[in-house]
Amino acid sequence: MAKASKTQNVKKQSAKSTEEDQIHWYDHPEWYEAGFLKETPNEAKFLEDAFRKFVPFPVERVVEAGCGSGRLVREMARRGYAVTGIDLNEQSLKYCKRKLDELGCRAVLSKQDMTDFQFDQPFDAAFNAINTFRHLETEAAALKHLKCVANHLRTGGIFILSLHLVPHDGDLWGTERWSVKTPEYAIRYALKVTDIDEANRLETLKITMKVAQGNKEHVLADHIRLRLYDVEQIKSLLAKVKAFDLVAVYDFWYDIKERVRLTKNSCDTVLILQKK
Repeated sequence: MAKASKTQNVKKQSAKSTEEDQIHWYDHPEWYEAGFLKETPNEAKFLEDAFRKFVPFPVERVVEAGCGSGRLVREMARRGYAVTGIDLNEQSLKYCKRKLDELGCRAVLSKQDMTDFQFDQPFDAAFNAINTFRHLETEAAALKHLKCVANHLRTGGIFILSLHLVPHDGDLWGTERWSVKTPEYAIRYALKVTDIDEANRLETLKITMKVAQGNKEHVLADHIRLRLYDVEQIKSLLAKVKAFDLVAVYDFWYDIKERVRLTKNSCDTVLILQKK
């Protein structure tokens, strides 16, 4: 009996050290972006390589639609570009501003919808990081976004669009897990597909972050919906945007020397769209 009582006390103490928060994970940008920071320098280098390879003039003004925590906004600003970041999440924009100040860098941060933003001057290039585009749940919204980006680009400028496609016979169900450690915390991430709406081409993902800080653990859980695309569906969508030419395709290795083809087995895809 004594052992059982001791075990129960331990469990109670453990439960007290864990805080379960059912909130939007983008409201904690410092924890969210930690899972992607190590990829940022490679992505930024690819952006610069693409600017040099495909744009027929020096690229100075760039915009990221759906910038989230602003990891790429900050990195491109650090590299000397005049960067604009657009997002609807106020917490993410405030976090990005704070980190920019710490770096001594500047960028324009604007709370606008990525399907209907407005700026007076055109940009030389635009980019949209992995799967941000897929948050647009309908074809109408996706088309509106593409046309809005095109309207804000100079002729010859490029839009770099990164997204996962569903390969032929690919499994729509699954779970992805990874983890990171920093001096301040350790985070375990999990993405799990919980629902597939084939009629409307939507998948629902449960996103969990377990954040250990000292003797406390925060468990954040949220659900997001993303639009599904296979290669024919993305080709069909792009064909409806007459302002863009698809000039190159890459994968998530971000090697400017290694172009790939859009095929039925395409998955991790980076599209280079050029304004006509």
